[in-house]
Amino acid sequence: MHSNYDESPDTKNIQTLLKKVHESEYVIPYFQRGFEWQPGMVSDLIESVVQGYYAGLILLWELNENEAKNEEWDPVWGANLKNSPKYAILDGQQRLASLYYAFYNPEKNFPNRKTYYTFYIDLIKTLNENYDDIINYKYSFNYTSWENLKMDKDEWIEKGNIPLSVLSASDPKNKHEKFINSKEFSEWSEKFIEKNKNVLPDNLSIYSIRDIFSSMEGYKFVTYSLSKKRNLHDICNIFARVNKKGMNLSTFDLLNAFLFPKGIKLRKDLWENLENNKLKKIDSNMKEYLLKTISLYKQNYCSSKYLYNLVPGEKIIKKNKNGKRESKILVENGEEFKLLWNKSCKYSEKARKIIMNVGNRDFGAIKADFIPNTTLIPVLAAILWDYDGNVIDKEFRNIMKLWYWSAVFTGDYSGSSDSIMSKDYRDWLGWMNNGSEIYRIKKLTEQAIDEIDFKDVNKGSAIYNAVISLLALNNAGDFFEGTIVGTGDYSNKKINDHHIFPKRLKKIPNDNRKLFDKCKDSIVNRTLLLDSTNQKISNKKPSVYIDTMVKIWGSEEEVKRELKKHFINGKAFKYLINDNFDDFIVERERLIKEKVSSILNL
Repeated sequence: MHSNYDESPDTKNIQTLLKKVHESEYVIPYFQRGFEWQPGMVSDLIESVVQGYYAGLILLWELNENEAKNEEWDPVWGANLKNSPKYAILDGQQRLASLYYAFYNPEKNFPNRKTYYTFYIDLIKTLNENYDDIINYKYSFNYTSWENLKMDKDEWIEKGNIPLSVLSASDPKNKHEKFINSKEFSEWSEKFIEKNKNVLPDNLSIYSIRDIFSSMEGYKFVTYSLSKKRNLHDICNIFARVNKKGMNLSTFDLLNAFLFPKGIKLRKDLWENLENNKLKKIDSNMKEYLLKTISLYKQNYCSSKYLYNLVPGEKIIKKNKNGKRESKILVENGEEFKLLWNKSCKYSEKARKIIMNVGNRDFGAIKADFIPNTTLIPVLAAILWDYDGNVIDKEFRNIMKLWYWSAVFTGDYSGSSDSIMSKDYRDWLGWMNNGSEIYRIKKLTEQAIDEIDFKDVNKGSAIYNAVISLLALNNAGDFFEGTIVGTGDYSNKKINDHHIFPKRLKKIPNDNRKLFDKCKDSIVNRTLLLDSTNQKISNKKPSVYIDTMVKIWGSEEEVKRELKKHFINGKAFKYLINDNFDDFIVERERLIKEKVSSILNL
C-alpha cells in the first residue's frame, strides 16, 4: 500500500550526496550501527568509483517535521548537525561516510583509531589506466588541514599523489569556485604533466587530470527514498529486513545462467552436490569465492567483471608480454571449467584447514565464526594452487604466516576487497617467481599495531576473531578443566569466547571499574572457555573464582602458568585477584599487542 507514495528510484551523483551530508540533510538514525569500515575498505570503494563499477544502492527515508526535530539522529561520521535533517540513511552509511571522510577531510579521527587519515589518489597510475592500489592513505596523530596539505604541492608533482580533499577545497581567491577549477590548479597540472611526461601517456592536458576528479564527483548511486508517511515501526522493520536479507545482485546467479547453455549446471550439479559440507558452512558467499579462486588462478583478478571471463569460449582482450593487446579464450569448454571448479574446491579446502586448525603452521580459527575474514580463503587457495613447492617448506610457511596476520590486523579484508585480494595474489606470484616483496607484509608496522585500540574491539570484528585465534594457537586451556582446543576431549564439549570479568558483575569498587561499561565486551576482557565453566563463574568476581582455580590446580603458581596462555601475566593476575578491571584491561591490551608484534617478528 506504500508504493503509491514512496519515491521512484532515482540516481544522485557523489557531489550531490556529499553536499547533503555536509549540510546535515542526510543523517544516521539511532537504530543504525556506526561507521565501522577500515581504511583499506575506503580505498577499495573509491577505486571502484574511479573505475565506474557498481557500488550498491542508497536507501533513504524522508523525514516529516516531527521526526526531523526529535534529535534522534547522528551526523554522518565527520559531518556536523547544522540544520534540521530531511532524510535518514537506512542503507549506504558506510559508503557515504567513507566518501565524505576521504573527500572532505573532516577534523575527526578515523573510527576506532587514535589517528587522523588522509586519502590520496595516484595520478600516474590512474592516467595510465593501471588501477591497482591507486588510492592510498597516510595517518598521523595530529589533524592535517587542507591548507597544510597544500603546502606539499611540489611533493604531489614528484610522487603523483594528490589528496582527495582537493575535491572539497575552494579556490583561495574565489570561495565560490572549486580549487580544481582554479588557475592555481591548472598551473599545478601543467607542471605535473611536464615533470612526469616520460611515464604518462601522450597528448595529456590539464583537462585530463580535471576529468578524473569530475568523473569521481559525477559517479552516480541509485537512490531510493521511502515516504515520510511511513511510521518508525515500519521503517525499523524495513531496516532489519534489508540488513538481514541483503539486496545485492548475485554474480553466482548470473554466471549460473550464462553457463547453463555450455552444459554446466553451476548451482545444481557443482555447488549443491559439493560433498564438502565444511566449506559450505563457512560463508554463504563460498560459492562465489570458489569462482574467485579460479579467476585469480587464471587471470590474477577476481572482481565481478572478471568472473564473466570464465564462461567457456568467452573471448577476452589481454595484454601480452610485449604490452600489445590480443584476443584470448580463457576457458575452452565446459569440461575445462569443471576441472577448474574441482581444483578450486580442493585448494579452498586446504586453505580452510590451514585457517581453522591449531597446528604449528596453522591459524587457529577453531570455528567458522572465528575466521577473521572469509575473503582470505580464495586468495590462500589460489596461492596453494599456484605454489609448486612443498607447502610445509619453512620459508613459504613463514611468508604465509606474515601475510595472513598482516592482512587480518590491517583490516583491509573486512569489506569489499576484490582489488586487495587481486593485488595480494599478484604480489605472491612475484614472490614465488623472483622473490619480490609482498606489500601487505610491509604494511603492518609496530606503530600500526600500537595504533589499534583493542579496548574498543568487539565481537564479530576481524581483529577480535584474530585474537581469539591466537589464544587457540597459544594452547589456552579451560580455567577449571584445562581442556585445550584441538585435543580429543574438546570434541564433546563446547568451547566459546567468554568474559573474564563477567559482564553482569557489580560487586567491585567503582574506582576499579570506570571503564567497565565501555570495555566489558571488548576482546581485552574475553578468552576461550568451556560453556560449563562460564556458567560456573557467571556473576562471580575474579578473586572468587581464582580461589577455586587454585584449589583445582594445586597452587597459585600453577594457575599463573595456565593464565599466561590466555595473555594474562603476573601483573595482570594481580589485578584479577584484586578485582581491578581498569588496570587489568590496560595490561592485557599491552600483552595482546606484544603477542601480535612477536608473531610478525617486529
